Amino acid sequence: MKNIIFILLSFLSINNLKAQVSTDANRIILNSIVFDKDNKIPEEAKDQLLSKLTQISSKSGMGGTSLNKRFVIAAKINKQTKDILAGPPQMIAINSEIVFFIGDFETNQVFASYTILAKGVGGNENKALISSIQNINVSSSPLLDFTQTGKNKIIQYYNDQCDYIIKRAQTKAEQQLYDESIYDLMQVPEVCQSCFMKCLSAVEPIYKKKIDRDGEIKLNQARSNWNANQNSKGANEASSILSSIEPESASYKNAVILSETIKVKIEEIDKRNWDFKMKKYDNAVNLETQRIESIRQAAIAHYQNLPKTIIYNHIIW
Repeated sequence: MKNIIFILLSFLSINNLKAQVSTDANRIILNSIVFDKDNKIPEEAKDQLLSKLTQISSKSGMGGTSLNKRFVIAAKINKQTKDILAGPPQMIAINSEIVFFIGDFETNQVFASYTILAKGVGGNENKALISSIQNINVSSSPLLDFTQTGKNKIIQYYNDQCDYIIKRAQTKAEQQLYDESIYDLMQVPEVCQSCFMKCLSAVEPIYKKKIDRDGEIKLNQARSNWNANQNSKGANEASSILSSIEPESASYKNAVILSETIKVKIEEIDKRNWDFKMKKYDNAVNLETQRIESIRQAAIAHYQNLPKTIIYNHIIW
């Protein structure tokens, strides 16, 4: 277990499950959103505000793209005052109260908030609003303090809720929701060290249950296919299923026996060598490394089945 944890610490995180996703496994990633339920913010101004949110999270080391969408850095414009400046040319001055939040959209919990007054001038209201957003200093000490507070609260959340996170994952595993259970455990960032280590210890037995169940299902399916069609076509279908059974599955030994039975029968029928090999781990590569890669793929499989669009309309901040 110590070895497997060491390997996981080296490269396993939901944040690096895909090449285009941030590879900083120890970081908390904040997803940027702008609250505008009534669609009052012009699109260009909204884009500028999203850009500022991304810059703020990047400055604090929490920028990037994450498969864990629950933690967000958000902004909303509470109110605006408008002044007309005499020209020529006549200009519009906008004073905007912009509130920033860091929180958990799943639980509606706010971890940190900060309000600024942003001022901008433009030829019309939209341009003035955009100018006010552009004038936000993302490197200001209060904003950096705000993000650090949010980060600390997220770490505290994980450490406080860790036993519940593990228990919930184990409950899902009991319901044979193995991919979801593994995915939940692997979302804990490495920076939340105490909880991260506990989740790593919890994931291996769940993964073993997953591959045992998958192996049993695949073995039965392969047997059924072969018994129904003991010919080259049936052999190809059965062998394709057998080749996907994990070597550490409890069904692997019987899968090898079945593959040998198929081999003997096909060679007898077709009078030719049957070239089929079961899935094996590469002896030249650390066994635990290969096991962790399989766990990683299980988490990816669950992620790929999740909705790609997250709806934040229920947030009441």
